[in-house]
Amino acid sequence: AVVSTQSGHYGRAVHGGLSVSSSVAFYEFTTADTATLNMMISSAAFSLGGGLAGLVAMWASHWVLTVIPPLIGFFTIGVLFHFIVPETPHWLFARGYEARAIASLNKVAKFNGTPALHNIELVSATGEVTTSKKSQGFSILWRVPFLRESMACLAFGWFTVAICYYGLEFNAASLGNEYVIMILMGCFDTPFKLSMYVFAGRLGRKYACQVYLGGALLCLILSGVPLVDNLTVYGNFTVKTVLVSCGRALGGSVFALLYLYTTEVLPTLVRSLGLSCCSTAARIGSLLAPFVILVNEVSPYIIYVFIVASLLVSMKLLRRIPETLGKPLPNSLEDCEKLFGIKKGKQKCEDDIELKLIT
Repeated sequence: AVVSTQSGHYGRAVHGGLSVSSSVAFYEFTTADTATLNMMISSAAFSLGGGLAGLVAMWASHWVLTVIPPLIGFFTIGVLFHFIVPETPHWLFARGYEARAIASLNKVAKFNGTPALHNIELVSATGEVTTSKKSQGFSILWRVPFLRESMACLAFGWFTVAICYYGLEFNAASLGNEYVIMILMGCFDTPFKLSMYVFAGRLGRKYACQVYLGGALLCLILSGVPLVDNLTVYGNFTVKTVLVSCGRALGGSVFALLYLYTTEVLPTLVRSLGLSCCSTAARIGSLLAPFVILVNEVSPYIIYVFIVASLLVSMKLLRRIPETLGKPLPNSLEDCEKLFGIKKGKQKCEDDIELKLIT
């Protein structure tokens, strides 16, 4: 059991790192609309994999049988990612490696069967050249006012959604057969995540988050009504099971959108770093989720009260993040100021100067 638990933690760690790098590459290599679709499809595949894991665990005679397939998949994807996917032109250009950025674009053009690029000049989203060869440290995320506020709001959103998603998943045993509930939740997740593609494209990232978090909030509030405990949908499945599954699916959809939203808000030079910090906040939430379940010994409704309160705070904080729909990826803080209409403060910190425009 200890080995199985440790293997699960290692798998989550690998998945977390792989999801961050692949999410950034998804977006920086494609258009916004294509990246949104790719993100939702990959997230839906993650949910289907979770449902499949419940099915495999139901029939597996030993825990090793549930660990070997993911290990083979991680290794295969890692090797393919390294040899097939080149460094993103956005990052190379933002660091001042224009020749390598063009070479990367030409590699993509060759793969797609399109003509190579010659005699071109790369410019940022705002039409000016943005370069900085100095690596940006972790502290820049908290010393620059815009990045600090964005990171605080986004990180709490990631943390809350993770507690909601994994807390309800770990609480599945209290709703019935844990294997069947896990399969059911995986099936519920998929259509909600695919529908997020439509809502995020029509309403925008900010309002899509609000709608889905509000839906999750409503489902969890209704599931706490004692009357739904005895209402049966089919067989042993109660209305409460359906409501909790829908609430988890809505929260999981926001999880997928936050990958996209965070990628679009942060400038290129700190995008991977910021996304990694937010992903870490989500992992902390998932680590705390099993301990939240322990309060069921006191009252089965405490977990729902805690998650509902967290979702309310998260909805309020995410409203402070600027809308990114229809806007290009920012390469620098100056790009963020122009794209999102951010006003500079009276004091200009050293990190703000490092990400300056070179004209």
